[in-house]
Amino acid sequence: MLNLENFFSNCNVDYVKDVDQWHELRGKGIGGSDAGIVMNVSQYRTPYELWEEKSGKAKREFITNEAIEKGNKLEPIMFNLFKTLYSSKYEVIDTKDISLSSKQFPFLRANLDGALINKQTGQKGVLEIKSSTIQNASMLKKWRKDDLPITYYFQVLHYLYVTGFDFAIVYAILDIPWENKQETRVIKMYREDLEADIEYLIKTELWFWDKVKTNTPPPFLENRNLELKEVN
Repeated sequence: MLNLENFFSNCNVDYVKDVDQWHELRGKGIGGSDAGIVMNVSQYRTPYELWEEKSGKAKREFITNEAIEKGNKLEPIMFNLFKTLYSSKYEVIDTKDISLSSKQFPFLRANLDGALINKQTGQKGVLEIKSSTIQNASMLKKWRKDDLPITYYFQVLHYLYVTGFDFAIVYAILDIPWENKQETRVIKMYREDLEADIEYLIKTELWFWDKVKTNTPPPFLENRNLELKEVN
């Protein structure tokens, strides 16, 4: 049986008993879904709103809707499908009952959909599962070729940093109702090609968390960029 503490050697491993504990751990730092917000590329939340939540000034409301419910139902199905289709290439590890944090920066957290071991090379990887309803051609363009939406991109970079793993695979099902079809994407990302972007992301996350610790609201765009230039 795989020893998860040894496998995730860069991380502290918390075993999650229920949803309440998961939310509690998530609130202790910056998670993968927060990365795009910190980078100011989310269309749903601003860095200031995230700062209010993380600094305890506002309580996060965990809402649900049809798309979220569908995604929650599809995730275990897609996990098992990926495992079946790619078992010759990867050992696929279920991570649904654990929450990770960086040993170097414990406020950087990760809740993975799965982890991978390349059976040929022994390299470790992150499995990220996505299901998305594509409402128009503009949304579909974000998934063209080997691209993915920018918020998901930063989420994967965040996970690669926290785990220290070598690669990530995004396994996505796109529901395209206006064309009455579904498409599958398997996008592989290698850490060695992403180091500069990972470095900038982590620099920004460290800057943001300092704002949380010092109870200082993050500035708006112009002053934000000036501050980040001064961060080593």
